[in-house]
Amino acid sequence: MKSRQSGLSLLDLMITLAVMFVLLTIALPSMGNLVREHRLTSHSNTLLAHLHYARHEAVFRRQHVTACPSLDQLECTGDNRWDRGWIVFIDADRSGQPDSERDILRVVQPTDSLLMHSAGRIRVRFQPHGGAYGTNLTIRVCDPSGSADPRAVVVSNPGRIRSTDQVDPAECEV
Repeated sequence: MKSRQSGLSLLDLMITLAVMFVLLTIALPSMGNLVREHRLTSHSNTLLAHLHYARHEAVFRRQHVTACPSLDQLECTGDNRWDRGWIVFIDADRSGQPDSERDILRVVQPTDSLLMHSAGRIRVRFQPHGGAYGTNLTIRVCDPSGSADPRAVVVSNPGRIRSTDQVDPAECEV
């Protein structure tokens, strides 16, 4: 009796590879957009969490707590570019700068893949009752290539912090 062997023929293998190639060609660009969207969401959520933390610490410690952009992660830079990194610190004397390294509560490293900026405000200072000084602050989180929808983190005077995806892409230009 002859045994019959079964398996894939060369034609079956070529058809399978062609179908896989077509599916990958369609799926990979969508995956790139998904990764960019996730990166924007992740960074805006990180900023949101740090600002909530700063407000909580101001209320808990009954002291002023500030968050600001920082290049060296030791002092505020005085600009509005949050993608270069930021710090959260106790601002007991309300100088807008940490008095010592011990006052720094959180440090966030820079990100090269996104553009994060506020229109004019260079810091957020939370008061011991939880309110924020100054006018409302909006920090935009943008993809420099413009291929992902921008996000924003908004801080109101009473201290409410929220995230939104209702951002005009034209606001992403610095």
